[in-house]
Amino acid sequence: MEWLKANEGDLWVRNAIDRVRTLYETAGLHVEAFRLRGLSPEARAKAAWARLRKANVDPRRVVVAWLAIETIVHDDPQSDTKAEYKRVQAAKLIHKMASGTHKKWGDGSDAKQLHVYPRSRGKVLRHMGRDVEQACELLVQHSEPRFHRATT
Repeated sequence: MEWLKANEGDLWVRNAIDRVRTLYETAGLHVEAFRLRGLSPEARAKAAWARLRKANVDPRRVVVAWLAIETIVHDDPQSDTKAEYKRVQAAKLIHKMASGTHKKWGDGSDAKQLHVYPRSRGKVLRHMGRDVEQACELLVQHSEPRFHRATT
């Protein structure tokens, strides 16, 4: 996050942040976590982006998650270098930021509460990972040597 904040004036950093904002804005209506059953993996991924938007998660945190995975894979000499691995690992981090749905009816000790957390699994993670990779690809492509020097 420090590197990202220090380089926020950079064209590619701004581009990545704006592209994540676009993911938020084009995700459609917010869908409660307990209403996800029966939706396609792509629709569930869009719902996760909408949850991030509703929770006001800073798009920079999403970019940082991708950069963290890029750095870990880059620095690990025995890392799994497949694109799918990076996508899924980043999506796991981002999916957790989206949390779930929390409802409360009534007051005091008689209040009823509902807490539902969507599972992060399978194709949903692949869709989210592809989305974040596309959002950050130009940043990584144009800043990778600079970024890796700054983090070591």
